[in-house]
Amino acid sequence: METAKKNKGLYIVLSVLIAVVLWMYVGKVVNPEIDGVVRNLPVSFVGLDVLEDRGLMISDGLDRTVTINVKGKRDLVNKLSGETVSVTIDVSSIAQPGTYTQAYQVTPSVGGTVSIIDRHPLNVEFTVAKLAVRTVPVQPNFTGGVAEGYQAGEFSFSPSTIEVKGEESLVNQIDYAQVTLDKTELSETYSGDLPYVFISYNKEVMDGANLETNVPLIRTTLPVVQIKEVPLTVNILPGGGATKDNITYEISPKTIMVAGSAGDLEGVKEISLGDIDLAKVLGSDTLSFPITLAPELTNVSGVSEAAVTITVEGLTTATLEVDNIELINKPAGYTATAVTQSRQVQIRGSEEAVASVSPSQLRIVADLGQAVAATGTQTIPVKVYLDGRSDVGVVGEYNIVVSISR
Repeated sequence: METAKKNKGLYIVLSVLIAVVLWMYVGKVVNPEIDGVVRNLPVSFVGLDVLEDRGLMISDGLDRTVTINVKGKRDLVNKLSGETVSVTIDVSSIAQPGTYTQAYQVTPSVGGTVSIIDRHPLNVEFTVAKLAVRTVPVQPNFTGGVAEGYQAGEFSFSPSTIEVKGEESLVNQIDYAQVTLDKTELSETYSGDLPYVFISYNKEVMDGANLETNVPLIRTTLPVVQIKEVPLTVNILPGGGATKDNITYEISPKTIMVAGSAGDLEGVKEISLGDIDLAKVLGSDTLSFPITLAPELTNVSGVSEAAVTITVEGLTTATLEVDNIELINKPAGYTATAVTQSRQVQIRGSEEAVASVSPSQLRIVADLGQAVAATGTQTIPVKVYLDGRSDVGVVGEYNIVVSISR
């Protein structure tokens, strides 16, 4: 019984081998001639570069396919496919736009003879149109938003323009390429590669399937910065008998909105406009100051100057005639003489203190170290000193005329 099982297994193996040999014999040795059908062969167009040089392109028909009926040896027919059969149309002789119907050439490449006995369709129709190339700008479409306390800056794109090639009638409809950023609650700068669509002059989205471009994606950057309301301040310098206790002032605007990174804004508590020397303020005055920020910050309020209205109150002024004039730092080799013999000087303080000041306590000092080294008369700024008093000060700015000679 065990011998019978072994013989049965041997018969099965022999049967399989005989079947394979017979199949190979029929397929390879006998190899009869048969008819076949090859469907959906893509049509390739030759001479497209010549068309482009003439400002033309195929606008419709590039996706055409054909079906062929063939006759040939079975092994050759079985090899026929879109990879072994080329279907071509030469368009290099076309010089004008229009609709054309042309025959095509079928070339099998299977290493033997295959006859084409029929084809469907017999000819291929396609359209040639004028070719156009344009450069269009990239524009943003921000459909999201930033988080509270943050502000979006200006979009930047790389590249900022796109080259578009295609049928003239389509290309000339394009107004711009639109990149859409759909992000919400942004609290930091966004940067990424985004797709784009073409927008027509009628503000409609265009189908870009038949258009060629030089880039598939646009590197899009949207700066997002934190914003903060910061007060404006001034530094009051006592002078002319006045201190902070003797003045009132108002800054307009009181605050501005500043944008920057969270780290840069963290230490910004106020923005100082500068100094106000009370010795130069007579009664009431309005001073203008530029608003200057550190380079890493941005003034988003749009206000570049602030006005400071300041008033000195509760003090008395008096005008004294001063003839005590002193010239110092005279230029070497020159002689200097004060042409101005006296000046009226205004002082300020409490009524009682001002009344007790004598003109002899005031002296006018002209520093000629900054004078022009030339002969003749010159107007020289001076400094007025009030000796022996701290409760009264000199108000205003003064100058005298000096004659300089060799």
